[in-house]
Amino acid sequence: MRIQIILSIIFSGLLIQCKESTKKSAQKKELLSATNNYNFVGDASFKFQYFSDSSYVFTIIDNDANHEKLEKFNDFCYSKNDTVYFSQTRFRYNGSDKAVIKNNFIEFIGGDFPLKIEITKNLLQTKNNLDFQNYNNYTFFIFEPKFHERYFHDKTKTLKPADLNQKELTELDQILRKCFSDNASKLEKFDKYINQCIIVINEKQEKEILINSYCKDSFHKNDYKYSLIDMSDGGNCNISLKINLTKHNYSDLNISGSA
Repeated sequence: MRIQIILSIIFSGLLIQCKESTKKSAQKKELLSATNNYNFVGDASFKFQYFSDSSYVFTIIDNDANHEKLEKFNDFCYSKNDTVYFSQTRFRYNGSDKAVIKNNFIEFIGGDFPLKIEITKNLLQTKNNLDFQNYNNYTFFIFEPKFHERYFHDKTKTLKPADLNQKELTELDQILRKCFSDNASKLEKFDKYINQCIIVINEKQEKEILINSYCKDSFHKNDYKYSLIDMSDGGNCNISLKINLTKHNYSDLNISGSA
C-alpha cells in the first residue's frame, strides 16, 4: 500500500511538471526572425530569432565540401519601439548593445564589426519601413563612425545618422538617375547597378547620402544588402558620389580608375 502511495505521488509530480513545461512551451512565441543566406564557396547562413519570453537564438551554419559548422548563441534581450536592446551582456556574436529594425532588416549597432540581417518574420509593432517596390536596387546602412571613416574621412565626428521618408527616397532616386544621365558616356546603364547608401546629417545640418554603386553580380545577387562592398578598382563598375537632399543636388562623383 505504501509503495502504491509513493508511486502515485511521484506520478502526480511528474504530471504536474509535464503540464508546466507544456504550458511554458505554449506561451513562448517567435516574434521576429531574420536570415541571411550566403554562397561564397559553400553554403552559409546567419539566423536571428527573438521570442516572446525575451530570449533570442542566433544560429550560424557554415557548410562546404570539406567542412560543416554549426554555432548557436543564446541569451536574453528586450524590444522597445523599433529597437532590440541586449542589456548588460551585449549581443553574444559581435558585442552589439542594440539592434535596430528598419526597412525589413535588423542591423546590429555598437558591436566589434557590422552585422545586418534580412527579416523574414516580424510580429513586433515596428513602423520604420520604406516601400522599395520601385527601388529594389537600393540598400541602406546605418551610419557608424568607427566603421565608415574611410568614406567620410576626418568628418565622422561632425556627422549624425539619419533616415529617409518615402518622398526623400523618391527624390534620391531622381537625382541619382540624373547623375547617370549626365555622365552616360562614362557609365553603364542605371539598371545595371546596385546602390549602397549611408544617410547622415552633416556639419551644416543638411541631409546627405553617400552612395556606392556597383555593377550587379549574378553569382551573389543579394549579398550587397548585408554588408558594404570593399572594391579598390573596377572601373565604371565601381562609382561613388554624394547626394544632398537639402540642396537637391549631387557632387563628388568618383569613377574607380579615373583620374
